[in-house]
Amino acid sequence: MPDTERAVFVDSACRGDVELCAEVKRLLAENGDSLDSPAIDLLNAAAEFAPGDTVGHYCIQAKIGEGGMGVVYKASDSRLGRSVALKFVKTEFARRSQREARAVAALNHTNICTLHDVGPNYLVMELVEGHTLAERMAEGGIPVPEALDIARQIADALEAAHEKGIVHRDLKPANIKLTNEGQVKVLDFGLAKEQVLRRGVDSLAATVSQTGAGMILGTPAYMSPEQAAGKPVDKRADIWSFGVVLWEMLSARRLFEGGTLTQTLADVLREPIDFGKLPKETPGAIRELLRRCLDRDARKRLRDIGEARVALEDPGSGIDVPPRAESHSSKLPWAIAGLVSFVFASIVLYQATRPVPLRPLIRVNAEMAPDEPLVRAGLGGNGNMMAISPDGARLALTLRGADGKVRIQTRLMNQKEFTPLAGTENASFPFFSPDGKWIGFSAEGKLEKIAVEGGAAVTLRAGETTAISSRHWTRKASFPGSLQLAGRRSR
Repeated sequence: MPDTERAVFVDSACRGDVELCAEVKRLLAENGDSLDSPAIDLLNAAAEFAPGDTVGHYCIQAKIGEGGMGVVYKASDSRLGRSVALKFVKTEFARRSQREARAVAALNHTNICTLHDVGPNYLVMELVEGHTLAERMAEGGIPVPEALDIARQIADALEAAHEKGIVHRDLKPANIKLTNEGQVKVLDFGLAKEQVLRRGVDSLAATVSQTGAGMILGTPAYMSPEQAAGKPVDKRADIWSFGVVLWEMLSARRLFEGGTLTQTLADVLREPIDFGKLPKETPGAIRELLRRCLDRDARKRLRDIGEARVALEDPGSGIDVPPRAESHSSKLPWAIAGLVSFVFASIVLYQATRPVPLRPLIRVNAEMAPDEPLVRAGLGGNGNMMAISPDGARLALTLRGADGKVRIQTRLMNQKEFTPLAGTENASFPFFSPDGKWIGFSAEGKLEKIAVEGGAAVTLRAGETTAISSRHWTRKASFPGSLQLAGRRSR
C-alpha cells in the first residue's frame, strides 16, 4: 500500500484517537509493510520494547526475563501508579496464556503471584522483587530451618490451587520467587490444568487442558513419573514435584540430572532415590514426608499437599523417636557388654562353620531353534554364553543379531522369541542377581548390569580386562551391592 493511502487509512481507522494513531504508525514503521501481510505474523514475533515505550497505559522500564514462551518486562501503571510485570506471549502459546490467566484469576493467595489485568497478547502480573529459588540454591546450601519454611509456603500455595481444582504441572525452583522479606511466590501457571471437582474428589476429566496419552508437558527433572511417561496427571504430579524441590533444597544437589533429555526421563522413571544424601539434621518426619511425596506409584503417594503443610508446620513431631537415654545407675555395664559380645561371637562362629544346606535339584528345559546364532564369548573362546535366573523362569544368552553385533537377549522359559537388551553390545559372561531382577555382564573392559526388562546399563566397575568364568552378587551386600569375583566355573 502506498504511504499516502496508508496514512489516510490509519487516520480513518483510528477515528480521531491521536494516541492510538501514533502507536499504529510506530508499529508499522518498525515492522515494515505489515498491512500487506497477515496480522498474525506481527503477533508471532516476540515483543521487543525499549525503556520508555508504552503499551496501553503501561510504560516499559526494563526487560526482566525471557524464555521460550515470550518476554517479561518491568513496567509502571500510569493509572494506578504502581510497578507491574508485563508478560508478552508468542502467538503459538496464546492458549497457554489464556489458561494461565484463568487459573491465576481463580486464585487469591499470598504465596501465589497475582494477576492484575489481561491485554491482547500480554498478561499484567504482580511484580515480585527478589530472586528465584533456583538462584538462591545456586548460591549454596540452604539451612534446614529456612528450607522447611520455604517448603511450607510452597505447600500452602499448592493447597490453595488444588482446592480450586487447579494443578500447576510445572513446579520447579525457577518458577518460585523469594521476596526480600522471605515470602514465597509461586509463578508461571502456563501449564496449569483445571479439574472438575465432584464431591471433593478431583475428576480426571480436565476442563482446560487434558494431558493426552503420549504427550509430555513440564520440565523433565521435576515432572512426575506419570508425566514422564506421557500419562494423564492430577494433583499428585504437583506433590511429586514438590518433593523433588524439597529434596534438592535440603541436599544442595540435583535429584535427577541426566546428560540428555532421554536420560533424565529414564532417571525419573527408574533411578533409585538416595535419602541418605539428606543432611543428618533433617527431622525424621520430613524424611518420611519425602518418601511419601517421591513414591513412584501415584496410588501410594501422599494424597493431599495439605498433609505436607501440616508436617512442615511442626517438623519435630510425627515419627521422630528420641534417642534412648543412657543409664548411669547400672552397676554392671562391663558385664553386660561382655555377655553381649560373647553371644554375638557365638552366633558369628555358628554361621561361619555350619554346613551349607543343599538345595533341591531343578531341571530346566529350554527349546532353541537349530539356527540360533549363539556366541561363546571370552578370551580364547572360553566363557559363559548363557545364564538362567535363580527361579529357573528366565534365560539370558549372548546372541549375534542381524546387524552382526553381539548382545544379551532374554526370554521367559515359556516363550519362544528372545528380546535383545539395548546397551549390551559386545557383552559376555551374563549372570543374574539373586533376586533375578538384574543381569550382570562384561563389555568393553567394564563390569555392568542391566534390568531384565531393559533400560540403561549401569557401570559397576571400570577397567575389567581379564576373563572370569563366574561372577555373583554377594548375598550379604545390600542390593545393588558390591560384586565378588569367583574362580570356580558356573555349571
